[in-house]
Amino acid sequence: MSHSSWLCIAAAMCSHIFAASPAILFEGERLIVDARRAPIENAALLVDNGRIVKAGAKGTIPLPSGATRVDLSGKTVIPALIDGHVHLGYQVGLDYSAANFTRATLIDQLNRYAYCGVAAVLSLGTDLGDLPFQIRAEQEAGRLGGALWITAGRGIAAPNAGPGTPALKPSAYGVTNEQEARSAVREQTARKVAFIKIWVDDRNGTVQKLSPALYRAVIDEAHKQGTRAIAHVYYLDDAKQLVRAGIDGFAHLVRDREIDDEFLKLIKGREVLFMPNLGLAQSRTYAEAPGWLDDPLLRETTPAPVIDRVRAFYSKRSAADAEAARKTYAIMQRNLAKLHAAGARIGYGTDAGAVPDHFYAYSAHRELQLMVEAGMKTQEALTAATGTTADYLRLKGNGTLEAGKNADFVVLDGNPLDDIANTKRIAKVYLKGREIDRPTLQAAWK
Repeated sequence: MSHSSWLCIAAAMCSHIFAASPAILFEGERLIVDARRAPIENAALLVDNGRIVKAGAKGTIPLPSGATRVDLSGKTVIPALIDGHVHLGYQVGLDYSAANFTRATLIDQLNRYAYCGVAAVLSLGTDLGDLPFQIRAEQEAGRLGGALWITAGRGIAAPNAGPGTPALKPSAYGVTNEQEARSAVREQTARKVAFIKIWVDDRNGTVQKLSPALYRAVIDEAHKQGTRAIAHVYYLDDAKQLVRAGIDGFAHLVRDREIDDEFLKLIKGREVLFMPNLGLAQSRTYAEAPGWLDDPLLRETTPAPVIDRVRAFYSKRSAADAEAARKTYAIMQRNLAKLHAAGARIGYGTDAGAVPDHFYAYSAHRELQLMVEAGMKTQEALTAATGTTADYLRLKGNGTLEAGKNADFVVLDGNPLDDIANTKRIAKVYLKGREIDRPTLQAAWK
């Protein structure tokens, strides 16, 4: 099947899936209603018209007239994941460029996220033109399915100093004075973007950082316009100044050195969200191809030539480069542990698509594993990827499976509370109460 053919199939499958869905009573599963609470064993979950009606023990919820009963004995049900940091639209197969930012590409990628049990993604600052807003409107009207696309529109940086990947650089505003900075914010908030993204990083001394005067203006204007600002950051000193300026979230951890007591005092009592984004940095710590390149879920959702190219990258990786990456990654792990111990608000994002071959969709599950390896409990990592990030993105219908919420959930063949890697053992995915046709999607991708 040609590339254009399977994109057309994916687009067709993504349409009209949010029409009214019939009532279904799911029974016998281990049900994680809220990752912050103990699961319900041998549970029942009643869904009607795309919403959760009731969750409880099996036998306590009668089957409504005309409803369907589905036996999920031996399965575990979790709320669908929410990825708070992606960069959609730039990679198709082996090609990574702005020319790929098309409707067909974006719908296909939203389908891949849905296939992997991700209900919504925040595209953070690299979206082009009117297309993101058109797709957003279609999803809000119920005419288009897949993972819900939340857009931060175009981000803001110093000239040519936004995203590090050349293909992404033109997507950001390059501002040189306060008037330009505030004007850029107003242009984006007029389009009702979810956040304003800023880049405060000199890329190892190769570009100019957005100055404190300008990012203070951006944050101030964002707040005046009723939205929030998220920062790409690298250095601890910049992170401190951004907190003092009122930043609402960090898209990355500090990576130059360990955070100190001063920083922990600065964030105490503030609703600042931290997205660890461990996956990309961790992937650079290997001196040879890692075993997860053979993961079945990766192979189901990623073209084989892309995986082969990543494998070839590791064959040329020097031990010195891998060791340098391990040192940086160790700093990130310690910083996450310190933030978590201090009670900071830990969210969840992957930065998928920020560079070529940083896999869409599959990276969401690797990130969970890495958060647990860094010291978070499985329940805490799941909470970050569901309730915490849903709340931060103001997705009132997501994050838990309580009555009145969206029926967005994942049916697993294993219990993630025993092993977080079990989130990859996906049996079924339901969005708005309708099952995603995973076999047809997989066949189209093959």
